[in-house]
Amino acid sequence: MSDDEQNSIIASIRKTQENIALTIGVFLAVMLSVYFFTYAMVVDKGLMTVLWLMVISSMVFVGVLFRLQTVSFFVARLWLGRRSEYQHVFPLISAHKDE
Repeated sequence: MSDDEQNSIIASIRKTQENIALTIGVFLAVMLSVYFFTYAMVVDKGLMTVLWLMVISSMVFVGVLFRLQTVSFFVARLWLGRRSEYQHVFPLISAHKDE
């Protein structure tokens, strides 16, 4: 495989990773916004189990947002990793562009 083909495959993987990161980021931001506006309602109704689930899941969401590049690379690897043209390129790249 030539360097041009390999570079185009890497660019395709990076573009997919960026799209996945954008999708995950938007979804988590919307969920955190919904959580913010429903915390008071959950507290008023006395649904402590739901409140604890919301608190724990919101902490997980924030953690995922801090590791968004790594998570999106993992999802891209799951999604594209079985295709034969991508299998030999994934070991050569990492989740971060500068590495």
